[in-house]
Amino acid sequence: MRFSTRWLPEKDRLDIWREEFGRRLVHLDFEPLDDMPLLYDTTFLNLGNAVIAKGEISAISCSRTRLMLNDGNSDIVLLIRDDEEMYAEQGKLAQSIAVGEGLVRRSDEAGRTLLRPGKFLTLNLPVEHLTERVADIDRLGMAVIPGGTEALGLLAGYCRMMMALQDGGSAAARSVMNKHVLDLASLAIGANRDAWLVAQDRGVRAARRLAAICAIRKNAHRPDFRIAELAREFKVSESYLRKLFAEVSQTFSSLLLEARLVMAREKLLDQRFDTLHISQIAFDCGFSDVSYFNRTFYRRFEMTPTDARKR
Repeated sequence: MRFSTRWLPEKDRLDIWREEFGRRLVHLDFEPLDDMPLLYDTTFLNLGNAVIAKGEISAISCSRTRLMLNDGNSDIVLLIRDDEEMYAEQGKLAQSIAVGEGLVRRSDEAGRTLLRPGKFLTLNLPVEHLTERVADIDRLGMAVIPGGTEALGLLAGYCRMMMALQDGGSAAARSVMNKHVLDLASLAIGANRDAWLVAQDRGVRAARRLAAICAIRKNAHRPDFRIAELAREFKVSESYLRKLFAEVSQTFSSLLLEARLVMAREKLLDQRFDTLHISQIAFDCGFSDVSYFNRTFYRRFEMTPTDARKR
């Protein structure tokens, strides 16, 4: 689901945003913090238990008032910002949260968060599913997760990559993603011993594998890209990466070839590249042998590069 204040009539924008979306749908009291044009543009992905939200905002205040606590929502909310700091209040506690840090709050406690303009990532996590994973969760109120921790980085990266899928995949895929998100969130917040062991073998491996695949796609145009460079980037061994890929019946070479072929097909189908020779497109996508490119392209898509361009 996506909600954007850009869709609302300007004269009613503030009232609809506050009443219909804020208080009735997400049970938050929103207030703009300056006179700049109001912006709240957010996409939500429901994985079953965990809900991921990613978007862009103007300067706003988000509050859970005492009256709102009657809705029975006890979710754990984890908010991450990469571009601006945050400021949070809860009771007598007040805390500034630096860029790259994570803010953890409970929805069954009143509080307020002040946000500057920019992009954000939020997770709503059901407390009952974190109770068995996080040590002393009943004592958790408002907390800050330090920036630079591997668990927080893996969690944020995994969520952003899930959001990039747009449709979230099948119900079965979302169920698997849900487990991975809960694994990584529990590690970031403070997993107990049993949950830590499970997360290392499940959520962490999935997040690292997906991040590695994205890195392969990003660097696929480079003919000199090798698994050794990928291992150095992720600070793991080459054998560790090979095992990660083998778990999904892939290899570094097969993933690299697939990324290059998909990149080439996209360019062949794009009229902006009509003036480029097919051989030039092959070279630009990381291939060094045009004959090999033609063979593998036909084997993958059951058409020649020339046929793809005609389409």
